[in-house]
Amino acid sequence: MKKIFILFAAAVLAGCSTSETAAVDFSEGEVNAVIRSTPFSKGVNFSGWFESGRAEAIPFTKYNERDFANVKSMGADVIRLPIRMHSMTGGSPDYTVDPLLFKFLDMAVNWAEKYGIYIIIDNHSFDPVKNTENNIDKILIPVWEQVASRYKDRSDYVIYEILNEPHGISDSRWGEVQGLAINAIRRHDTKHFIIVGGTEYNSIGKLSSIPAYKDDKIIYTFHFYDPYLFTHQGASWGGPPLLTTLAGVPFPYDGKRMPKVSSQLRGTWIESSLKNDYKRASDPKTLYSALDKAVSFSRERNIPVFCGEFGVYMINSLNEDRVRWYEIVTAALAKRNISRASWDYYGGFGVFNSESGGDFNADLNTEMVRAMGFTPPVQTPRKHEPLKNSITIYGDYPDREISCGYWDETTDFSLYDANAAAGEFSIRWGNAKQYNIFYFAFNNGVNLSEIADKGILELKARADKPVNFDIRFINPENTSSAPWRMSYTINEKNLPPDGRWHTIRIPFNGMKETGAWVSATQKWMPSQNKFSWNNIKQLEIVAEHGDMKGICVWFDDIKIIVP
Repeated sequence: MKKIFILFAAAVLAGCSTSETAAVDFSEGEVNAVIRSTPFSKGVNFSGWFESGRAEAIPFTKYNERDFANVKSMGADVIRLPIRMHSMTGGSPDYTVDPLLFKFLDMAVNWAEKYGIYIIIDNHSFDPVKNTENNIDKILIPVWEQVASRYKDRSDYVIYEILNEPHGISDSRWGEVQGLAINAIRRHDTKHFIIVGGTEYNSIGKLSSIPAYKDDKIIYTFHFYDPYLFTHQGASWGGPPLLTTLAGVPFPYDGKRMPKVSSQLRGTWIESSLKNDYKRASDPKTLYSALDKAVSFSRERNIPVFCGEFGVYMINSLNEDRVRWYEIVTAALAKRNISRASWDYYGGFGVFNSESGGDFNADLNTEMVRAMGFTPPVQTPRKHEPLKNSITIYGDYPDREISCGYWDETTDFSLYDANAAAGEFSIRWGNAKQYNIFYFAFNNGVNLSEIADKGILELKARADKPVNFDIRFINPENTSSAPWRMSYTINEKNLPPDGRWHTIRIPFNGMKETGAWVSATQKWMPSQNKFSWNNIKQLEIVAEHGDMKGICVWFDDIKIIVP
């Protein structure tokens, strides 16, 4: 999903015009529709679940069976599951898929089948800023042979997607490689549908460049994020320049509400586009015209098409504009009989009021859910009461209400190391560069104010070499809060390098505020004694004091103890 702006910027600059366009008209008359439809109609992407750099880092408890039941209850009949398959293999020459990936994927497929939901096994092995390699077939083929062999006898609810958003590879070469992957799957599985896509990040414009594969169970996909400066305002990826400071761009164009660009964006193609092209780009008629290209392609070839991703980043967009975009785009897709899966469920493009997700029965953005053609449950407001009882952050898995992740894929990180202090698994963290972290994010925040003077962070840890790192709680970063840190240093005094498990107890009142790094301004703020125990975003373990090259630390049974 995370794309760069190069192709988009070039197109915008080539088509810039200062001419006025007609007034925005949301209504739409009769349109041509896709004749041959997919076996599913609408759903969501379960992003951030199987997108880790290795199988050992999959945050498996991020989703569970309840999520499948919940999306089904809204009216969804398909889940697209992005998986970084290529990084979850044993490497050249066999590219053997990690059995742990299959263990977890089997469970996801089981849940989909139980609730009668199509599940798209999406090979999301891509880097938005690196071109798709011309010889990608060397890994694509053995990986798909293994996947097809494993799921060939499963129900019709299983669907394969060859590769997410190929780019930087010629149409002819990609068409050839994609055909080879189809053949590899068909050597094992002639039963299930296969999804194929075009180059330039699965753009609509490249649908016609995809070969007419001789297979009657092929679905052609495209992704839709127009107009890009609206749907991706606030994005911290892609560029340069980044769109982190772009905020309040309306949809459709409204001259009275167009924002002034920040100093970082002045003189860039982004400023030029907002001034000269955004009125045209954000006109719903422009969006309809783009989607009509997919319809024409489908009708010409008599094949089904699928919008595998579409959405608006919530961080800097106004909710009323975001809802309006979903109303217009969803209605247009439905009217054209184009099936769809929004990006995403939890996350910055998600269906909740916050990018951290939340409770299905309390925190859904119900206006947006309805705009997407779903039926939300009645919401019951939750009370965010202070924590009063002990909780487990990590046992054999992270707690259901906690998301876990890490920075930098050169780090040796596993959520499922077999060398456990108790139970089945422990966490292994090693070879971390200075300032690299792994974290436990409290999905709904946590209020520790009532135990700030008596609470204890308890964990088991072991190390073979002397260590020096910090453990810290972090406040959220938003308009009313800076990400202040409350820290505690672990070194050989409290974690001897003897290879044995040690229980470490850190009193909250023994921790120290150490400042804040504000991402929005890219500035460091020294300690001001402003850390708040009322709203904790996450717990971090960080190589604060230097590189940890050649050093591994294991963690288990991480808890907050209320005496």
